[in-house]
Amino acid sequence: MAARVAKILVPLFILAMGLVVFFAPYSNWGGVEYLGLAAALAAFLVGATRGWLRSLALVAASLLVGLAAVEASAVLVLARPNETRASGYSGNRPILGWGAQHPGIFRNRKFFARSNRVIYDAHYTIDDALNRKVISAPDGPLVAFFGDSFVFGTGLDDNATLPQIFSDLYRRKLGVTNFGFPGYGPQQFLRALETKLYDKQLRGRVKLFVYETAAFHVTRAACIDGFMLRAPRYVLESGRPVFRGTCAAQGTVLAELFRNTAMYQAFIEPVFGGPRDEDIDLYVAILAQAAALARVQYGAPTIILYIRDDSDNAKWLRHAHYNDEDIIAKMRGAGLDVLDVTLDLRAYPGKALIIVGDGHPSGFANGLRAAMLKAYLDHTRPSLLTAAQ
Repeated sequence: MAARVAKILVPLFILAMGLVVFFAPYSNWGGVEYLGLAAALAAFLVGATRGWLRSLALVAASLLVGLAAVEASAVLVLARPNETRASGYSGNRPILGWGAQHPGIFRNRKFFARSNRVIYDAHYTIDDALNRKVISAPDGPLVAFFGDSFVFGTGLDDNATLPQIFSDLYRRKLGVTNFGFPGYGPQQFLRALETKLYDKQLRGRVKLFVYETAAFHVTRAACIDGFMLRAPRYVLESGRPVFRGTCAAQGTVLAELFRNTAMYQAFIEPVFGGPRDEDIDLYVAILAQAAALARVQYGAPTIILYIRDDSDNAKWLRHAHYNDEDIIAKMRGAGLDVLDVTLDLRAYPGKALIIVGDGHPSGFANGLRAAMLKAYLDHTRPSLLTAAQ
């Protein structure tokens, strides 16, 4: 009797642990955990089956243990920083896939992998609407920022985020919201508008949408990155992006999980990875559709803040026939208003434009980009935000 119960409970427990890993915050060791659980399931089948099934399970268990060892080695080779995240800061969220779980102040820290030296120690304030807090005019004309960790302000305290600095430049006479969150791609921007997720905050107030992006968003939009499994998925139909569930629903869950492993990123992605031309087409189409929807629903324009990174073109665009300039031109050809906010390190000697050891923009870089956006608005739309003058 006990053996029969074990045959049911053990695989169920392993599968349940797989779901726990799937819904848990991203970890450098996630690939090792998945492979370890798969190896445990195969090992269970070795004892629970006979004949050729047992032999097959034994081969699978051996292979999975070996892959787990390779994955662990790749984690150590990549030496990606370790991060500690406060409970409730990020978790499963409907519509967008993930996000903050409840209001509060969350302390997140990141450390160098080998020395354990602190890279950043930041506190994130999440407001009652489950967005990153921005101090601004509660009833003023609204500027809505969308994007990923760059907009959210990963590694920075509240006062150093791009939306907050932008609000400060207008002496906090504008309403400013920060809808960015780490890991988001352009599909979260479009899906939020399609579902009117933030309608109560936007309706009757929003005067401008701002979306900050770079070439690495292409693979997110195409559901190539493994961490995008819970994200909204879009496909091009007659040149328009059409919602098709989540990235996990496209039938390539195992392939996407594999792309999120350290072994893929260390040994395979540098040679074979990267987006294709059709992925860039989808990326631009999603942003164009979001901007069109913003104007139809709210009568507000959208400005795309684009960050070129020529040093990374070999990584992000090596299998496509596009470079950053081509993408900007394609965006403008699709009717998007694009402001190039690329910063040249040589122009700011002695200043850190990124958080060293992490790669996210520094507060100084956010200040420069906020000033670039304000100057652009003052020149191209002097009447748009007159209430803040």
